[in-house]
Amino acid sequence: MATVLSSIERNEANRMYHITLSDKSVLRFPYVWLRDNCRCADCFDPSSRYRTCRVIKLDADIIPVSEEIANDGKTLQIKWPELHTSCYPVSWLVQMRFSESAPEWIDPFRYPKHLWGAEMKDMIPTFQFDDIMNSDQTLYDWLQAVVTYGLSVIKKAPTECNTIDKLGNRVFFLKQTHYGKVSQVIYQADNTNLGFTTRSLVLHVDLPYLEHSPGIELLHCVQQSAIGGDNQFTDVFNCAEKLKQSNPEYYKILTTTLVDFRDWGVPKEKVAHNYDDHHLKYRKPILELSSDGRLKTINYSDALRAPYFRIPVDEVHGWYKAYTALNALMYSPENMIQVKLDSGEIACFDNQRLVHGRMAYKMSEVGKSRHMESGYIDWDQATSRMRVIRERQGEDPI
Repeated sequence: MATVLSSIERNEANRMYHITLSDKSVLRFPYVWLRDNCRCADCFDPSSRYRTCRVIKLDADIIPVSEEIANDGKTLQIKWPELHTSCYPVSWLVQMRFSESAPEWIDPFRYPKHLWGAEMKDMIPTFQFDDIMNSDQTLYDWLQAVVTYGLSVIKKAPTECNTIDKLGNRVFFLKQTHYGKVSQVIYQADNTNLGFTTRSLVLHVDLPYLEHSPGIELLHCVQQSAIGGDNQFTDVFNCAEKLKQSNPEYYKILTTTLVDFRDWGVPKEKVAHNYDDHHLKYRKPILELSSDGRLKTINYSDALRAPYFRIPVDEVHGWYKAYTALNALMYSPENMIQVKLDSGEIACFDNQRLVHGRMAYKMSEVGKSRHMESGYIDWDQATSRMRVIRERQGEDPI
């Protein structure tokens, strides 16, 4: 049986309604919020879903003239002092209920994250490239896997350059950076980035020197090396949780101390690289928290951490103690996995949660060097696509 309104009471002291539903639950809505969110054609445009009423005309202390339960309990109708009438469907009120813990469908990041260690090696979610390109449900499942686990592998992708641009366009679009949209990662004798060498790469996130670092990284194996070139991945959310439990003071230091990251380069020629001359820098903590105290973003790169450190000198030693403790957890065999991609596979991982690295590799015969391509999808675009898919499947947008 559909939920309907049972009763409505005023709380004049707090200027709000207490609304009881047929399932006995009680919702509370401030008068001013209800007036601000009137759904009539004069106050709300259903096509764009934009609010059209002007706040300059809104009285924060407004008190309704009257209210009634209409349409057999399916609608709350309110009359306001300016002779305006608002109607609110009960289904909409339930969606909009005030709560300290918002429903998960408001924000896909609310999905429980599955933290993992070495056991992830045998349970990495895998998807087929063509299935993602042709099925909205598979596209959604793939994005949800990256939200939940921070890592997935796409198989049977074309071994052609710019394949990840097609994948990015399937979601929304790839993030434009100073490397372009797609970076061809192959050996270059003259370079300003260790990624274009055959050397090993320590665990890191990409582009921590940007104010908004990339969300999802796509690493497409066009051609793999015969010897070496394996990628390593560690779930730093898992490591951070372990550090928080074992040494809360270290965790606090890494969540509150701001660290400078920087990158600069003057490429000698634009062959594999698309980027222009650049000098980028930003300051943020290693473990970045959201406004509600949850771990939000990892900012970690030894190569890109600036030599200058704008903190009191007496705090430097303590910071390094905390930093090296986290580093030890990241490299621990119980927390890190190693994956060697085959040609036509794409590793997709949360660049704000996982660190990744690479084993050194040996050059193959001439013309057959290891060739990877990388690009990024911002979480704004990924979660937008997830919401759109759910709405196409019948979920009411909010």
